[in-house]
Amino acid sequence: MLKGEDILCISTADWDNIGGWTNKQHIMSRLSKTNRILYIESLGLRQPTIKKKDVLRILKRLKDWFKGVRKINENLFVYSPIILPLHKIKVVCGINHLILWLTLKLLLKRLGFKNPILWTYSPASFSLIGRLNEKLVVYHCVDELSATPRIPISVLKMEEKLLKGADLVFATAKLLYERKKVFNQNTYYMPNVADVAHFMKDLPIPEDMAVIKHPIIGFIGTLVAYKLDLELIKYITSTHPEWSVVLVGEIAEGEDKDKIEELKNIANIFMLGGKRYEVLPGYVKGFDVCLLPNKINEYTRNMFPMKFFEYLATGKPIVLTEVLTVSDYRDLCYIAKNKEEFVEYIEQALLENDVQLSKRRIEVAKENTWEVRLDQMSKLIEEKLYQKIGERK
Repeated sequence: MLKGEDILCISTADWDNIGGWTNKQHIMSRLSKTNRILYIESLGLRQPTIKKKDVLRILKRLKDWFKGVRKINENLFVYSPIILPLHKIKVVCGINHLILWLTLKLLLKRLGFKNPILWTYSPASFSLIGRLNEKLVVYHCVDELSATPRIPISVLKMEEKLLKGADLVFATAKLLYERKKVFNQNTYYMPNVADVAHFMKDLPIPEDMAVIKHPIIGFIGTLVAYKLDLELIKYITSTHPEWSVVLVGEIAEGEDKDKIEELKNIANIFMLGGKRYEVLPGYVKGFDVCLLPNKINEYTRNMFPMKFFEYLATGKPIVLTEVLTVSDYRDLCYIAKNKEEFVEYIEQALLENDVQLSKRRIEVAKENTWEVRLDQMSKLIEEKLYQKIGERK
């Protein structure tokens, strides 16, 4: 794994993200064991709304900004910048970039970071390239922004500039990889993985799960209407009212809350809300079948669900829609083409009694840990750094 580097991470997720850790926190927390990290929280790519959740998030950001740099561990520092999320207005973008650049220069100097690796997830950071004395620029592309609701066209133009300016690009889905390598030949397919050891923990089933009758068909993750097929979930419950469908997760920021909360009106759906990452294995332990009921659209075709390997680490059966990125693992799960097949596969999964298949799932999960993925990324970064040193001589 990478060692002895200073890394400036421009994230698109807050460190204490209420929906749970994303790949950004998983990667940077591990890199901080052998490197120093300055983690910059989300710059806010989407347009905010006047909904309560967005307003509360803005207030939280102001509170975090007043705290200044927060020290998470000996090598990891977190900072919440103040950015006006009005990316459609050119003048505002210019002001944002100037403030961000000056702030980061000051923070890097204060922390003693010299020639950092700029590891970014945010297209809004494209203007920083070449201005922070960075030794390398890594763009970690985890979403197809053009398919994300309320992302302005100006952000897509920023991403194109970032792609062209980066030394390395990591893409988490095959379609993302194919699209991004058009702009940068140093693009590599690096799918999301999981904290396998965490989800293999034998934790007690939490009280709010223990009272729900079996069979339990469960999902963990942020509830997002453009990702989750809500109609499919309703269909599952209507065809089998004897099943309990459990959803563990917060409703995503900016979502139409009423649309998702309609599910609460269905007697055999149990929405348990967001839970701390530490206790999630206990909830999955209570599932009889794990669900990935994603809509099939441009966004989900370009994502790799981190939950897949988290579920796999438990050895439990997984039923999911045709998410292309997990098609290589169809011998370990049930991939449904339509809602009728989805229900049929849940029925099959509930009858599954294959100890060897369960063991195979766990073994494959062990091959897809953050440690394995970071070793792969680190080798590419080290090779590129060595190449750049040779070019300067």
